[in-house]
Amino acid sequence: MKKLIAVIFVFLTFSLHAQIQTDSITIDASNLRTKINKNIYGQFSEHLGNCIYGGIWVGENSKIPNTNGIRKDVVEALKRIRVPVLRWPGGCFADEYHWKDGIGPRVNRPAMINTNWGGVTEDNSFGTHEFLEFCRQVGCEPYFTGNVGSGTVQELSQWVEYVNSDNISPMTDLRKKNGRDSSWGVKYWGIGNESWGCGGTMRPEFYADQAKRYGTYMRDYGTHKVFKIACGPSDEDYGWTETIMKNAADQINGLSLHHYSFNDGRTAADFDESGWFDVLKKSLKLEELISKHSAIMDRYDPQKRIALVVDEWGTWHGVEPGTNQGFLYQQNTLRDALTAAGSLNIFNNHCDRVKMANIAQMINVLQAMILTKDGKMVLTPTYHVFDMFKVHQNALWVRTSVKSQEYIFGKDHISAVNASASIDDQGKLHMTVCNIDPKSRQRIICKFIKYSAASVSGKILTANEMNAHNTFDAPTAVYPSDFSGAAVTSSGLEVVLPPMSLVALEIDGTYDLSPPLQLKTTEPGVRYEYYEGQWKHIPDFDSLTALQSGVAGQFVIPEKNSGEDFGVRYNGYIKIPADGLYTFYANSDDGASVTIDNTLIADNDGQHAPKEESGTIMLKSGFHKIQVGFFQASGGKTLDVSFDGPGFAKQIVPSRMLCH
Repeated sequence: MKKLIAVIFVFLTFSLHAQIQTDSITIDASNLRTKINKNIYGQFSEHLGNCIYGGIWVGENSKIPNTNGIRKDVVEALKRIRVPVLRWPGGCFADEYHWKDGIGPRVNRPAMINTNWGGVTEDNSFGTHEFLEFCRQVGCEPYFTGNVGSGTVQELSQWVEYVNSDNISPMTDLRKKNGRDSSWGVKYWGIGNESWGCGGTMRPEFYADQAKRYGTYMRDYGTHKVFKIACGPSDEDYGWTETIMKNAADQINGLSLHHYSFNDGRTAADFDESGWFDVLKKSLKLEELISKHSAIMDRYDPQKRIALVVDEWGTWHGVEPGTNQGFLYQQNTLRDALTAAGSLNIFNNHCDRVKMANIAQMINVLQAMILTKDGKMVLTPTYHVFDMFKVHQNALWVRTSVKSQEYIFGKDHISAVNASASIDDQGKLHMTVCNIDPKSRQRIICKFIKYSAASVSGKILTANEMNAHNTFDAPTAVYPSDFSGAAVTSSGLEVVLPPMSLVALEIDGTYDLSPPLQLKTTEPGVRYEYYEGQWKHIPDFDSLTALQSGVAGQFVIPEKNSGEDFGVRYNGYIKIPADGLYTFYANSDDGASVTIDNTLIADNDGQHAPKEESGTIMLKSGFHKIQVGFFQASGGKTLDVSFDGPGFAKQIVPSRMLCH
């Protein structure tokens, strides 16, 4: 009750003393196509300070409650924010880490000096098995960063084999000897870290060759396909992006980007409004960086097959007094929370290219989610931002256009308001909106396109001091509370944001979708036409003459085919069972595509080995036109069309839902 009274007091104080400005946001639900990849909400853990030892790992014999040596309180906190993916073991540490030193009986593991961070000696008690056990407990996917700086091609190749192979081999025998019979099947692998700096001081041309060389020997094993993430640029190094895309785009699945918002060396809570403005402005530079790097990537990868992976980002302040300079332990204030919220809004709004991001770092280092001290744990304001934003994970991105007043400080200015929005699989619209102006309220008029709001509720994160933060003695000084400053109007929505606040809104309503087709009579199955020819992409079937045609119960390759150099087009209707969000998947060798109501949804075109691409669309219940294109060049041939939707998991499109 005291907390509620305090929040009301803060809100009334802002209402009485802060000036108010008017902004507008247009929320356009007319083109619901792109999912916000849940991995945008990923985390980063490095052997740095007390991130691993003391933050994650305490050992089985610790008095701190643990499961298999891993802190229970930390695991439960991370599960609450649905951590989707975790990067490890670095960072700069990755390029001096030799993974075989971190497996086997712990008493036999050699120690090492952490030359990057504090010069401390590590006993390697936390290694591959422990990290993967931590990911299992949290329920997230692991993301390994391989040693390219001081390691060998063989070393990284064998690490992939040790983790992912179920064949009979020395590496799988070694894994079994260490207590793990089956492979883990780790998807995400980084080819080095900051190879332009601590990872080897390489030129981009040299690194591009190394990425191809190391990547060649990072093999796929069975159904475990490796997603290879190349070292990308820092900040404005557009030449690095150009060189890697030009020389190695055909060998990689992702390209990293690092951006930190450094302050003037002061500790996290030691700042005035100039420090507030400076760090927030630097964090919002992500918008420019992502736009410009994406434009370069678009020239070499117009279909956006290569993900931009922002696998290090966040604020970087001076360390707390009395702590090791190399441990990068810092507090976390309301300022850090709003930089995180603005950054996540930017990632959401670039989700066509940004498919993963990993804040630095998860525990006890830089802009952490969690701070620990012996058996104590405190959740930071940034943790609560991730909790409020988790509704966007795997939701369908909704375009937002913000017309904001300027937050002016001295002779400089930045937009006061930033926002992003999405619709989840239950049809609820979520909007996260920030007011970074510490002095002015923002009155926001929201207009909807192809969506009608019926009711709204929300949470707010704010405080009456810009350097407010949580401590072990006062763990809820910055904590979300219910928000009542939003109301549905006849024209949309009106929101009043207090100064320096984040608000997460949940809006119930209806979206205006294209009506289903009205079919009088139908027959089971879909029609197909078979063609022959040599192509590198799905051909224009309308310009070709079919050699055979018929009806198929599902999207399967006709039994009578030439084996190579042929194509098939399927046309029919799919009966959608309920209004909602549907994802269609095309798994093929070679190219395939899925089109719904004349809109391309899943694009898996081109000559390639078996792989899957997907796309998402909002559909009303009833009949919708579906078309699948496929071509086979040489080698193996595969075609599977799957989908998922409200109330059911991914499955092959069943014959009972198809007709013509």
